[in-house]
Amino acid sequence: MIKLDDIATLRLRNQRLGLAVPKFDTPEEVVGWMGAVQSQEYALAKWSVGQRLAQASQSAVESAIASGAILRTHILRPTWHFVLPRDIRWITRLTAPRWAQVLTRRNMQLGLEPRDVERALDLIRGALAGGKHLTRPELGAALARGGIDPAGQRLAFLVMAAETSLLVASGPGQTYALLPEDAAAPFDRDASLAELTLRYFTSHGPATIRDFVWWSSLTVADARRGIAANLTLERLTVDGTDYYWAGDTSDGPDDDPPTAHLLQGFDEYIVGYASPREPINLGGHGPHTALNTPSWLNAFIIDGQLCGWWRRVPGKGDLRVETRPLRDLSKKEESALQEAVDRYSTFTH
Repeated sequence: MIKLDDIATLRLRNQRLGLAVPKFDTPEEVVGWMGAVQSQEYALAKWSVGQRLAQASQSAVESAIASGAILRTHILRPTWHFVLPRDIRWITRLTAPRWAQVLTRRNMQLGLEPRDVERALDLIRGALAGGKHLTRPELGAALARGGIDPAGQRLAFLVMAAETSLLVASGPGQTYALLPEDAAAPFDRDASLAELTLRYFTSHGPATIRDFVWWSSLTVADARRGIAANLTLERLTVDGTDYYWAGDTSDGPDDDPPTAHLLQGFDEYIVGYASPREPINLGGHGPHTALNTPSWLNAFIIDGQLCGWWRRVPGKGDLRVETRPLRDLSKKEESALQEAVDRYSTFTH
């Protein structure tokens, strides 16, 4: 019988974070498997992709971003995510109507009328024409030349409007580029809903309907329809709560405890769930929800459980990682944590 503490372990395996489970060969496989990977903090977001690779290489992740094999854009809630080019349009079309009104309301608060947004999109389209790649400040300068004031948060929300309108996405070096013209088949909402639901519960499961609603920004009714369209998904009831998943998809042996992972604060293992710290904080060492931000954002986990925080110490020379345990660690746990630090150090070089 599956217990609550098993949920964390099974999520670890399906997210391909378990050390013994097979990993992916390319960053594209990681992002496609997850559906979308939150990439709020760009430098550490690369580590979220890298630690799910068989060969955790920062250069491989950067090359995939630079080549456009994976894109970085505002999607889902919406916030920064990595997403595949073949998925960006249908995921955006599926989820954007849920938060379009929120963005419109914020634009109005910033003094941006609908005609201003349309003018800004035309200016951005023109600035990026011919295969150009521009940074956000460079796009701001183009807007200013065209008579649109980009001051304050206006620039961020105008660029987000361009992203959610499927006009632009990320380019190399944290720039923006035009998305190619859409030559795909017409949007099929039911098929898209079924696909996103399957991706989420396969890669993030076991998870609840509430988790999926949080992650996707879709409605509870949509979540139930998506689950009903996927007969391969199973329901588990643990401590009175229903979880859904596609089974243990990792096809690998169990980790030999103790194992440790350095996770950046916006890793899918943490923010991919409405209440992530219920299954991974059974010892009660950390805050109960992801919204209770600790003094250090990044978490380290041991055997799937939250056991402390970590940060990369700024400075020249060799990488130095500082950790802050939330409980006493055994010698074996300290050794496992050092191995996790070493893996991260190898990735960054």
